Amino acid sequence: MSPLTPGQVSELLQAAGPASMVYLIGAGGCGMSGLGQLLLDLRHHVTGSDLVLNTEIEQLRRRGATIHIGHDAGQLRAAHPCLTVCSSAIRSDNPELRAARELSVPIVRRATLLAALVQRQRGICVAGMHGKTTTTALLSFALERLGARPSYAVGAPVPQLGRHARFAPPLPLPGGVGDGSDLSPGPHSPAGSQPWFVVETDESDGTLCEFHPDHAIVLNVDAEHLDFYANLEAVCREFHSFAEQTRGRLVFCADDARLAELFAQRSGAISYGLNPLATYQIEPQSVPVSDASRITHHASRITHHEPRITDHGARLAGRASSFDLWHQGSHLGRFATRLLGEKNISNCAAVIALLHQLGYPAAGIAAAIESFHGAARRQEELFRDDRFRLFDDYGHHPNEIAATLQALKTLGCRRLLVAFQPHRYTRTQNLFKEFASCFAEADKLWLTEVYAASEPEIPGINGARLAQAIRARGRPVEFIADLAGLRDAVRDAMEPGDLVLFLGAGDVSGAAYELAARLREEMPTRSEQFSAALSVAVSSATVVRRNEPLAKKTTLRVGGPADFYLEPASESDLAAALKLCGEHQVPFVMLGRGSNLLIKDGGVRGVVITLAHPNFSRVEMVGDRVHCGAGARLKTVALEAKRRGLAGLEFLEGIPGSVGGALRMNAGAMGLWMFDVVETIRFMDYLGAVRESPAGEVNVEYRGCPLFKNHIALGAVLKAERASREAVEERMQAFSRKRWTSQPAASSAGCIFKNPNVVPAGKLIDELGLKGTRVGGAVISDVHGNFIVNEGGATAKDVLSLIELIRQQARAARGIELETEVEIVGES
Repeated sequence: MSPLTPGQVSELLQAAGPASMVYLIGAGGCGMSGLGQLLLDLRHHVTGSDLVLNTEIEQLRRRGATIHIGHDAGQLRAAHPCLTVCSSAIRSDNPELRAARELSVPIVRRATLLAALVQRQRGICVAGMHGKTTTTALLSFALERLGARPSYAVGAPVPQLGRHARFAPPLPLPGGVGDGSDLSPGPHSPAGSQPWFVVETDESDGTLCEFHPDHAIVLNVDAEHLDFYANLEAVCREFHSFAEQTRGRLVFCADDARLAELFAQRSGAISYGLNPLATYQIEPQSVPVSDASRITHHASRITHHEPRITDHGARLAGRASSFDLWHQGSHLGRFATRLLGEKNISNCAAVIALLHQLGYPAAGIAAAIESFHGAARRQEELFRDDRFRLFDDYGHHPNEIAATLQALKTLGCRRLLVAFQPHRYTRTQNLFKEFASCFAEADKLWLTEVYAASEPEIPGINGARLAQAIRARGRPVEFIADLAGLRDAVRDAMEPGDLVLFLGAGDVSGAAYELAARLREEMPTRSEQFSAALSVAVSSATVVRRNEPLAKKTTLRVGGPADFYLEPASESDLAAALKLCGEHQVPFVMLGRGSNLLIKDGGVRGVVITLAHPNFSRVEMVGDRVHCGAGARLKTVALEAKRRGLAGLEFLEGIPGSVGGALRMNAGAMGLWMFDVVETIRFMDYLGAVRESPAGEVNVEYRGCPLFKNHIALGAVLKAERASREAVEERMQAFSRKRWTSQPAASSAGCIFKNPNVVPAGKLIDELGLKGTRVGGAVISDVHGNFIVNEGGATAKDVLSLIELIRQQARAARGIELETEVEIVGES
């Protein structure tokens, strides 16, 4: 293997040009596939191989990479790469490696190429034995939410990031505060022109020191990877060298005694944790805040001013999802996370500390981290119903296992059932005693055989012997050698109320996914259970129906049925239904009068809720104000206002919808918009809480009100002006005449597309010559090109085909991307 440095690799790739070929041996691994994504972002050609097809390989292939299944020297020779990269799992006698040597193609390890790519931007490395994948993913997600658009390389899929590695293009020079551009720019670019590059660094094979980051987070050190390192002291030396190569901030956990020993006196080091001497001190929310408890500390190892004092021996509350963070004695803020357990709160604090050091405000950081769901295989919930919860987790070190079990116990399960696959013979041998004692929180435990990870077997080190050691400590455990038997044994033991956890860094995850699929297949009565619970939760005045046809409830007259259809009779019934949907994880859709809506032919899974009950449809006049429920028809509102001699609401008469739908879509006609006439609104969140707000405090936009993406409109007060009934009648008739001459009379959903900036959508469609185009019973209207009408017998598929045809024509002929105004819901 060529001893190239990251700098030399970077020069090699730049000299070869963006169209050069790079060959990846072991391309399907998370780290290697991430490299493939980065290289493709940089416009390199990527080819390579692996033994088994997986999702990562499929993603690379979709982006144009050529990934072979199986290793063959001929594949590498045919590719003519300028560089060959191999993962640590590739053996030295691999035929492709031999071919690369024979052809004198430079060969580097994964970390060397990754470090070379990091050098091109402003690197932030996350290191440590445990938690670095979650922390890297969280930091990348937070920077994305904060508008920094970072590059990143995470060691596991991150659903909220789309893919787990990205090389972002250079950013414009910053013009504002809080982008971190004043801190440690990358070596090859002026401050602010290059994005942050957040990377998970691997210490397992001695490549940590390939990286020279601008900033770094170090989470912990532990007796790990002792197949590579001689002892824990050697591990600590590796981390010390890494810290010496970090140019800017080094953020470390003050709760780790070894890290405190290594870094407390280092210039630029920033500590975080429960430790009262940490620069950023974590305080559980349950602990009262008192200025009187702040004092000044002077310690030999960590010296900061005015830290917040807590009992360092106390554990974070088991169900804590929020915590306070103190910065040098000042309250930085309260932060919340969806991640479970004390260790994840600590990881969050690391990210907050670094972002705060980079100049981001605490409120922005809090908003950025709160909605992060986690990385794949890190406390990943695969299944949940009224009976069971099933999780999959990558934990494979005794400390990780203990922390994960403690975190999941906080969910309040009846029993915690754990299935564990040891990872590597060397790790199992070196940490045998620790493995034997780390499952204390498990109520029932299974072990399977050790996952070798390319290691040779060590005589006497196996899953059966580890199970025997656990039994010797008085804890029952069952050993099952094969994964299929493990999956079946766990299912046979499961009882309602159990939480099940599959643990390990090998292929045990496959058994977890198979069990999740089986549990889903065993749920034919789930809808029956939900139906029964729904009937009990709401009053008898509420309408509840199964498999309700929806086509006739829309103005377009297409679409399939709803699993459940609900017309709540009161706000309390609506709140009860929403709560039940949340508890049962049943999705719901709000349906107004069915205008501006396209329901697909497969119908809607879950619950369709419509506020059509008279209690939600009232229209009352109070002076020159109209108080109306969300279910009231806009035409009824307009006619009632006319009857009372109130002007300003005439434009609502021709909009075929309800007040709630109009609020959600900020519906408009005749140059006027719903929120032009709204004074106050009343709405409910998805937990059933009701609030009111002046319209002026609500953000509205063209054809939308973001508030109602996660709230439900209950009603509004509309403002009007006194006028003669005759004047209102005359204006309403004028609007009506204009509408009938410019809009089709046949069934439609209203305007299909939002108007692009350059030309109205209807005019564009007319200019494209698409009026009268037909698919099945759906036709682009001859009267107005932005209407698709149902001339009888149309299906949602017909309408969708026309929508796609229009979009393709607009894109091809005019370069315009049309965005649908009509809301499309349901399944094909």
